[in-house]
Amino acid sequence: MKSGNPLFSTAEPYSLLKGKPPSSPKAALKEIREAVTRLADGGVTSVLWKVAICGKSLYHTAVATRFDGDNGASGRALAAALAGTDVLAAACDACRHARLEILLAVRPFDDYFPSLGSRFEAAHRHMLWESRDREFALRGVLSLAYPEAAAYRLEIVEELLAYDAAGIVIDVESNAAAMTPFRRRDFFGYEAPVAEAHRKAYGEDIAAFDGVEYRRASDLQIVDAVFAGGDFNREGWHSVKGSFFADFMKKAAALAKSKGKRLGLSRGREEGVLPMARMAVPADEFLRERVIDDLLLPRGAGQDRELSVYLSARPQGGRVASGMDSDEADCRILSPAAAQNRGQNQR
Repeated sequence: MKSGNPLFSTAEPYSLLKGKPPSSPKAALKEIREAVTRLADGGVTSVLWKVAICGKSLYHTAVATRFDGDNGASGRALAAALAGTDVLAAACDACRHARLEILLAVRPFDDYFPSLGSRFEAAHRHMLWESRDREFALRGVLSLAYPEAAAYRLEIVEELLAYDAAGIVIDVESNAAAMTPFRRRDFFGYEAPVAEAHRKAYGEDIAAFDGVEYRRASDLQIVDAVFAGGDFNREGWHSVKGSFFADFMKKAAALAKSKGKRLGLSRGREEGVLPMARMAVPADEFLRERVIDDLLLPRGAGQDRELSVYLSARPQGGRVASGMDSDEADCRILSPAAAQNRGQNQR
């Protein structure tokens, strides 16, 4: 990494505050300021602030589901402290005083975990990514092929753009793998609007098959389904799923640009959400077409393409941040622990 290049670091307020829940809103604000100071001391220039935990928002939202605790006493104590202060507004204020850029990380495919989860996901389980036989759904992963789900996500983006932050980063990572026993690649993504869009584009019915064998684990739980027959254009299918995501990204970009703010994308190891829920995510095209200003590639992410592909596509003022130690990338991504260690070593 070239000397003087910006350093990104993530900040997870849920983990930061839950370990030792603040006794009051004032104590929560103090912890936020100290966390930002530690990052600044470590040479971090840009903070990627995670605004929610598995569907529950860690800010004062009128759109999404506000964090109101989980199954533990520490979660309830944290909820009580957060009710009295908007920690996101506090984080923006702390970053401004520390002269750090803050970008708000939004996860559109991470809306459920036991004792967490959004009310929208709970009320719209018919809008989740589905298996080919439509018998199994991927909890927490809403399909943007449903206009109502996409509109809900855009409302959250618009709400967050009102905060004093440099912009939004759409993070496609998800905890949904913990919610399903199915591990077969491309197991999900056959929901009705995707199937209809594929039929119109390619004249194929992706939900049609000749037979299915359900496989069980030793405890008799179904852990796999093998479908016979019904071959179809899988690359086309990935493109169809990706087209709904691309449409969402373009609309989010228009909202961000209307406020004079940046839009970024944080990619995962897979092109898509998870190995069992993939789609086309042409990050290089997003850069080239100015849909995004920033592309974040955490360690191990985006390795299906050479870094040079992304670098050559970035627009003027665009940035590519890598979790790998590279002399080519514009920015380096550090973990909060690594940033803090840097700060301690520099003292």
